[in-house]
This record gives sequence, structure tokens and C-alpha cells, in this order.
Amino acid sequence: MDNEYYYNQARNRYYDACSGINYCENRANELARDKNQAIADLNDLNAQLARHRQASYDLGGVIAQEDDLTESLDTVAGDMDEATENFSGMAESSDTPAVNVNEVFSDEMTRTRSVLTTAMSDFRTKKTAVDNRITELEAAVRDAELRIADIEQAMRINEADASSWRSTKYNASMDMEYYRRRMDEED
Repeated sequence: MDNEYYYNQARNRYYDACSGINYCENRANELARDKNQAIADLNDLNAQLARHRQASYDLGGVIAQEDDLTESLDTVAGDMDEATENFSGMAESSDTPAVNVNEVFSDEMTRTRSVLTTAMSDFRTKKTAVDNRITELEAAVRDAELRIADIEQAMRINEADASSWRSTKYNASMDMEYYRRRMDEED
């Protein structure tokens, strides 16, 4: 039995195990950095998602007010009709010509209705864009969560590999010691 041969074999296993342990430790540091970055990215995505959800809610509230605003404009138009009748009644009782309030303010009312319609259309368009972005962000959040889970799985595998290398190192060191003693006995 060649004790020196077996000693060298054990020593090679020992050095391979040391290299394996170093690799696993470097990999563990790399995975920890990747996990920290993925968590930071996830936190950023969740913050963006919260802001977009709030914006969608706020835009929905504005859009919900369209009927009230339209009703208010209709009320103003009705009030102008009533004012026109009142002015006409006053004009009949005096020498002043009657003023039709609807004619005086009709261009302004038309512009106001047009602005309201355009604004509401813009709000609906913006809400659709925000809702689409929410959908994209939700998908990105799911992807980030999966990435974190994958990194954590890789960390567990790496730790198992490191444990295996430590066991190999220990066994190789024991074999080296055994064969070193045997070689000393031969001398």
C-alpha cells in the first residue's frame, strides 16, 4: 500500500474542497447582493404601483363628477332662461329694450361645455393610461417576487453545496492525517 499516493489523493480532495468552499462563499455574496437589489427593485415597483393606484382612484373620482358638472351647467342654462324672462318682463314695463341673457352668454356656455367635454375626455384617456401602467407594474411586481424566490432557492442550493464541500474538506483532512501518520511509521 502506497501511503504517499493516498496522502496526495486526500490532499488534492482537501484543496478541491477549499476551492469549492471559496467559490460557494463568493457565490453567496453575489446572491446576497442580487437579492438586496431585487428587494430594492420590488420596493420601488410597489411604491410606483401605490402612486398609480392612487392616481387612478383620484381620476375616477374626477370622472365621476362629470354628471354633476353637466347638471350644474344645465342649471345655469335654466337660470339664464329664467333671467331672460325676468329681463323681458322688466323691459316690457319700461322703455328699455329687452336683453336676451342666453344670446349674450351662449358663446361662453358653448365654450364651457366644450372645455368640460374635452377635459373629461382627457381624464378618461389619462385614467386608461394609468390603469394600463398599473397592469404593467403588477406584472413587474410578480416577476420581481419570482426573481427573489429564485435567488433564495439558489442561496439554499449554494449553502448545501458549501456544506458538502466542508464535509469533503473535513474528511480529506482526516485522511491526510491518517496517511501522514502511516508514512511517519514507515520511516
